[in-house]
Amino acid sequence: MGFYDKNINGFVPYQNEEGTLPEYTDEQIMEMLSQGNIVAGADGRPVVVPRPEPTAEQKQAQYEARVESLIRERYTVSQELAIIRQQESKAEEYQAYYNYCEECKAKAKVEVYDNEV
Repeated sequence: MGFYDKNINGFVPYQNEEGTLPEYTDEQIMEMLSQGNIVAGADGRPVVVPRPEPTAEQKQAQYEARVESLIRERYTVSQELAIIRQQESKAEEYQAYYNYCEECKAKAKVEVYDNEV
């Protein structure tokens, strides 16, 4: 039990013989980490510094990267090019690919933009 010190990139146990500082469980510390960065305050107690909101450009880049990673779970670049090249002769295969891409885009939009869109 202790707090996260970003200077050493790790947890620091409390060293307070009087027991005046609160003790935090690992679960509490992980919850604080999920809310932002934890830094040590002047009194040694953890202070949660909220993460800055990403810019619109950063969110767009996250969205595009997530769409691509989801598509790569099923198709390689070579497979995509082959499907696109043969979309007229293999219409069903192309439609399945297209539908999957649309699903990936919808999933990525929810993950990155949450309720903003």
